[in-house]
Parts: sequence; structure tokens; C-alpha cells
Amino acid sequence: VHGIPCILFEKRSAHLRAHPDEVCLPGGMVSTVDDASIVATCLREMEEEISGLNVESGDVTVLGVLRCNWGEVHHLVGVAVTPVVCFIGEIGDKDLKPNSDEVSECFTVPLSTFLDRQRWIIRENVAPIFTGGPHIIWGLTGYIINRFVKDIIARYTIKVPDTIIL
Repeated sequence: VHGIPCILFEKRSAHLRAHPDEVCLPGGMVSTVDDASIVATCLREMEEEISGLNVESGDVTVLGVLRCNWGEVHHLVGVAVTPVVCFIGEIGDKDLKPNSDEVSECFTVPLSTFLDRQRWIIRENVAPIFTGGPHIIWGLTGYIINRFVKDIIARYTIKVPDTIIL
């Protein structure tokens, strides 16, 4: 967003039966009819949930799949989850519109804030909780972001601007 590396999140619609008003990452359940792969599921769901991101035009580049501990994930949600990591480029000037049937809002959090350990609550046998954004990030989403930070981001030196524009 305006040159600052961020992660894009969704806040689920309040009227949903499962997990209303919770923060999540774009994505969803595999459609055996429509999806040839986990990556295809990710891209299809992202386009369904947020208009303004055009997968077909090359706005989205798949970087890879985040490996998770299946026992930990099953403990949290009871189903297999495969996070797909994508780069969606500059979105600061894009008109992203959440599909109100599923998503009440989209928001971003700068990557650098996830490296601040003071913004995390870590307890044994509970998914990590991130408190540094506009909404609390917990549950499966907290787990995935924490894994991403530990396994990918924290392994490398990241140079970010001193000034962050929100």
C-alpha cells in the first residue's frame, strides 16, 4: 500500500453463520467442480470475496504454499487448511470492494508491525493473537500469520521505510 509491504485481510460479514465479524485471509473451501488445485481455490475465492483484484490480468502472483503443522491446524479448525501466499502488487490506489454477502471490509496491516513481538499474545495450546492492527487477529488467521512471520519474514533482513503512512 503506497510502497509499504502489507498483508491484506478481510473482516467477515456479521450475518454469516460461521465466524461472523472475525478477521480472516481471502480464501475458502475447495470446489471439486471448479478448482483444479489448492492455488485455483485460493484465486477463485479471492476474486469472489474482493472485487478489484483481477487474477486474470496478472495482478496476482502466486509465491508459494505455506507449510503448516497439520496437527496444530486441525486442533484449531478441524479441517485441513493450505495457505497460499500471493503478491498482489500495489493496491493503494485500487478500488477494492468486498462482496457484502461474505465480507464486511478489507484492510491491510504493514508487514513490519508483525515483527513487533509486543503486538503478539502467545500462550501454550492457544492460537497466537495479534493486537497491532485495526482489528484483533486470532484463531486460524493468527496462527497462519504467526507461521508466516516465523518461517518466512523473520528469517530475512527486511528494510522498511522509517515512516509508515496508514
